[in-house]
Amino acid sequence: MRFHRLARASVAVESAFCEHLRALREMLSPQFTHLTVAAPTMDPAQYERDHGHLGRIDEEREGIRWVALQPGNAGRLAFWLRYSGVVFGRLWREVRRADLVHSGTSHDVYRPIESTALLLAKLFGKKTICVVDIDLRQEASMNHRAGRLGRKSLFLCRSVYDPLRSLQLHGATRWCSLVLLKGRQLCRDFGRGRAHVKYFLDAAFSAEHLISSRALAEKTRALADPARPLELVYFGRLTAYKGVDRCIEAVARASRLSGAPMRLAIIGAGEDAERLKRLCAQLGVESLVGFHAALPFGPLLFEQLYPCHLLLAAPLSEDTPRSALDAMACAIPILAFATEYYSDLEESGAVETVPWPSVERMSERIAYYAENKHRLLPLALAGIEFARANTQETWLRSRAQWTLALFGPPRAERGVELTSRKSATGT
Repeated sequence: MRFHRLARASVAVESAFCEHLRALREMLSPQFTHLTVAAPTMDPAQYERDHGHLGRIDEEREGIRWVALQPGNAGRLAFWLRYSGVVFGRLWREVRRADLVHSGTSHDVYRPIESTALLLAKLFGKKTICVVDIDLRQEASMNHRAGRLGRKSLFLCRSVYDPLRSLQLHGATRWCSLVLLKGRQLCRDFGRGRAHVKYFLDAAFSAEHLISSRALAEKTRALADPARPLELVYFGRLTAYKGVDRCIEAVARASRLSGAPMRLAIIGAGEDAERLKRLCAQLGVESLVGFHAALPFGPLLFEQLYPCHLLLAAPLSEDTPRSALDAMACAIPILAFATEYYSDLEESGAVETVPWPSVERMSERIAYYAENKHRLLPLALAGIEFARANTQETWLRSRAQWTLALFGPPRAERGVELTSRKSATGT
């Protein structure tokens, strides 16, 4: 997760991640006195583009200190020639002073920052937590099938990169104090029943964000009224691998299949925004698709989401967005390509998947729901119940309990928890 330093003791970072850190910090008190986050810095262009919906953290007041590693836009060669020594030195210093090191495996095997933090922690005899929040073992195959990866790159991924990534995770499940995996298949394949390897969801919404009974009643009336349009939504980053273009194509095709009214709201910002607007013009669906500025995580975002009826998700590679759980908190069912993550979430009763990456099947289901909006109500109600049982507080409470259990009976206070996290492309 990249950050931007605003002043000597103030940083800007993704708003949902700000809330996550604050809640985790609070739940680990008083055993842990402060939290240190070692992360790459945000390049100025990204900050200028995204600053309107970033959150702010006051390091001194909130007890969450940020340590800069390399610039987030540094290439591999620049990393090794200019920044690797600085990164290693800062990791060495922060890991030595920590009581607990929280990191992950390194998907980018050319810049193994996360795994280096864990190895240093092992060297210094520290407690460690390894978090893997996405199963990317099929990423190369999916990118190849989507035309985003050539045969040579596919061969390198399968024969070199993927084995190295799996080796890291095999090591982590044996050597780390606690391993949290966001994927049931990951748990089955790597955890193999080990008690310290646990499945988790990293919800960002709180109980206060759950849809009110009044808003739910209004949504129920809208779903029962055939004259009112099906309100489709995508919210999140506008970047190529999210497949927002597939969502637009599916809506365009669905509008031709069905005469029932529908419209798609796209909420977010990113480098793909202009291309998506041009695509709408090419398909002649400007009247069906509306673009809305990104909003910081919180009440304003949820107020805009509550009236929506169906979330579209068409990722071109594996993706585990928190927006899926946010949608359930708003009583919004999900229609998604059948990636590992969304297939796991089908157990909620609020998610329907179509074969990956079939725009045709997605458009057929959109057309069906446009004509039968009332069929979405049971999915919406199931989503609320799933969200109620999986709030951020629920999962952070579990994580805090697992973390504190590593140290036995609580002491009056402990020093530093280090979170070392580097953003990879697409996360």
